[in-house]
Amino acid sequence: MSVSKYQKYIDNSLKPPKKFFDWCYSQIRTFKWSNKSETILASDRKNCEVIEKQLRKNTVLTFNDKFYAFALVLVTKKRIEIQTWTFYSEVIDGKQVIEKELANLELFTNDQHIKVGKWWNGYSSGLVPMYPMGHAYTRVKFFDESWDERITDISELKYIDFSNDEEHNRWFCLERLYKYKKEIEFLQKIGAKKIASELMRGHSIDMRTFNENWLKRNKHILKNTEKTFSYFELENRIKARGGKIVPGIEKYLKFSDINHIPKKARMVNFQNWIIKNEVDFSYYKDYLMLLDEMEVAVDTDNLITPKDLTKAHDNAVELFNIMTAEGKTKSSKKERTLYEKRIEQMDKLEAVVDGYAFITPKSTKEIINEGKQLSHCVGGSQYVDGHFKGTTTIVFVRKKDSINKPFYTIEYQGGDIKQIRGKRNQLPPNEVEKAANHWLKKIKTKKKKKVA
Repeated sequence: MSVSKYQKYIDNSLKPPKKFFDWCYSQIRTFKWSNKSETILASDRKNCEVIEKQLRKNTVLTFNDKFYAFALVLVTKKRIEIQTWTFYSEVIDGKQVIEKELANLELFTNDQHIKVGKWWNGYSSGLVPMYPMGHAYTRVKFFDESWDERITDISELKYIDFSNDEEHNRWFCLERLYKYKKEIEFLQKIGAKKIASELMRGHSIDMRTFNENWLKRNKHILKNTEKTFSYFELENRIKARGGKIVPGIEKYLKFSDINHIPKKARMVNFQNWIIKNEVDFSYYKDYLMLLDEMEVAVDTDNLITPKDLTKAHDNAVELFNIMTAEGKTKSSKKERTLYEKRIEQMDKLEAVVDGYAFITPKSTKEIINEGKQLSHCVGGSQYVDGHFKGTTTIVFVRKKDSINKPFYTIEYQGGDIKQIRGKRNQLPPNEVEKAANHWLKKIKTKKKKKVA
């Protein structure tokens, strides 16, 4: 039988130094049992923890002990390896037996990142989780060796300048450092040190935007910049819109927001309006979405930068509600057809439990009114749209004797309660939460009976 390519990676892996295994064994405990006349030592290993127990007639001397996982980083000129070794300790008739094996191997070589793990059927692609519900490095203890010096001195990463970066000696950065080594070297070479450092750490860079073409295209303006990636890209996109960046706008706008700004906006005036009014841009986008749905052209200053955004948003919501009811919005006709089916589904969620009525809204207006009455965000287009499309469901909680008065609101999603909120987003009291859980149990029981 031919040896698999994964087994070959293991067979050709670097050999750990003896001091690594000495260190591993020093981390593994052993046992000592004794009484007045006899002593049993499970192992003669030195420099390790010894668990001392009293030796009795009924002492159990055969048992499974513990599982250990240790890792180290090995470096040569042409390869970097992260090896994870596992150790299984058991005691048989008072003698400790320890078995070890190479469980995971990460190999960086020839511009490749290879992951090999010891699975049930042998070595194969991918790293093996060390513990259930964990990942490959969950509770793995790393050998404290100065491998980072070898990374900077002899490896393929030696041309990267680590002098201004304190996180390069973390093993989990190796994948990013190796993958983007050329880009990091390039950024450092042209003096874009902050962006290079961000790329090394994996912070603040949108990899959907950052690539080789982006570097080439911006090379002339990246030289010797002290700007971060986000600020640089924000400034660039504002310039592309015929404006210049206003200091402080980075607190309110991300570069990805620029595409959402109306085309007729005067960029400097718009930024000053954002800063002066401390605008939450996600709220502003919600306002724009409403206008777009109603096919209102956002091409005048009073619509682009309203004096009172909250009032303008509320007016847009009301108008949206009216136009939806009249079938005049972009998607109202389609939504109405879909919503008729949704109403049939949602009727099954209605019930009276523990003195509270659980009601599903039958129109957009009901949802918007709920949000206004309770001063929470359920009336926004995000929830209205989700409720129409069935990606989430809004359920009103009302007191049985005040069925028309907004009280608490449930967001029901994926067969469970996602959140319950009252006036100004307050959490529900225990009795309301308890009733909601009883309601959830009741509708789940209904569904089970239907399936049966």
